[in-house]
Amino acid sequence: MNINCLRIVSSQTQVKVVSLFSSRKSRAQKFSSSLVVSVKLSSSVVMSYDKEFAAAKKAASLAARLCQALLSLIHIFALSFGEFGYKLSAIIKVQNALLQSDVQSKRDRSPVTVADYGSQALVSFVLERDLPSEPFSIVAEEDSKDLRKDGAQDTLQRVTDLVNDTLSIDGSYGSITLSTEDVLKAIDSGKSEGGPHGRHWVLDPIDGTKGFVRGDQYAIALALLDEGKVVLGVLACPNLPSASISSDYQHSANKEVGCLFFAEVGAGTYMQPLNGSSPVKVQVTAIENPEEASFFESYEAAHSMHDLSSSIAKFSLSETLILKQKLGIKAPPVRIDSQAKYGALSRGDGAIYLRLPRKGYREKIWDHAAGSIVVTGTDCSFLHPFLPLNLEAGGVVIDAAGNPLDFSKGKYLDLYVGIIVSNQKLMPILMKAVKECLEEKAS
Repeated sequence: MNINCLRIVSSQTQVKVVSLFSSRKSRAQKFSSSLVVSVKLSSSVVMSYDKEFAAAKKAASLAARLCQALLSLIHIFALSFGEFGYKLSAIIKVQNALLQSDVQSKRDRSPVTVADYGSQALVSFVLERDLPSEPFSIVAEEDSKDLRKDGAQDTLQRVTDLVNDTLSIDGSYGSITLSTEDVLKAIDSGKSEGGPHGRHWVLDPIDGTKGFVRGDQYAIALALLDEGKVVLGVLACPNLPSASISSDYQHSANKEVGCLFFAEVGAGTYMQPLNGSSPVKVQVTAIENPEEASFFESYEAAHSMHDLSSSIAKFSLSETLILKQKLGIKAPPVRIDSQAKYGALSRGDGAIYLRLPRKGYREKIWDHAAGSIVVTGTDCSFLHPFLPLNLEAGGVVIDAAGNPLDFSKGKYLDLYVGIIVSNQKLMPILMKAVKECLEEKAS
């Protein structure tokens, strides 16, 4: 299936918006009336990202294969203990111990594994090799500093072996074998600072490393910025079921896992199994009634104020001066690791994703760049995020003040409090609840 990736660059843009919060209208009119939008585009230049899109999908898929291969090796080794009469509980302990043995702690106390390093080296290698004529800039989470320390030679060799084994199985690069120095250089390709000019790849080699170590959800998240805007994104989610998940997804009997989500400007969001089956176009849920909505949260408490999220989910609010309604969400939150939440939400598994970090936490662009375009299906941040446009995936990704995410400022996002993701119909009600609840918490 060929999916063209186009960007329309306009030399003249006129936007007229009737404010959602106009004081002259009643609350009922505000939320039910359509916004008036007039957009005039002229002298448009169409740019293609087909080559970049193909390289990104390949890079993320190979990185997912590397992660799966590592887990499989550990699993097989642990199972071998069964031949010596060990019980299943003991085998699981061995497997967990093997995973933990590869975990290091970075300066910010977040974990990093040989799979993180291997994934970053592999993605960098594929992008540089498949796009040789383009200036290469990648903003990525890891660097090779710890791998260059005395005593890290064994870890570096394991990373190098993982990368070479993955490339060998793929076969598209011939008999190439990377040296340990090649791998270190590939990892350090991710030292770019990004910014508003030029093209920059944005990579989280394993988003949700703690989930990876636990055997839960994680994602390889790769996006491309062009002049500060996200123009394409790929999420490889090796442990995400291909069928819809719910609050009890951990206990699901569905054995088919592994999804690849990808989106690009003007062409919508698609999902396909990691085994390479045909992609299908996905859409966020069309739920309008907040009582029917389910929501996702970060698994890690450090990433989200669960108490505040819970209060928002049950918060009482008024749409009019007369009638008070409650969001009244009955389903418990679905707490999963990584940007797999963005992928699940993009196909309608849930309606709301709240990420409200604790004070002092700074969001990095690699934690949201790929996921945000997967949910929205396009980057229309030059327009107000609540506009009822025909966006391909139909989602909205904003901060708690209603601002679209700005990826042009370097490695960090300048946000007000946190990030809110939902469909266009629920967002105004949700925004009001968030605002009221934040004010209550501050008082």
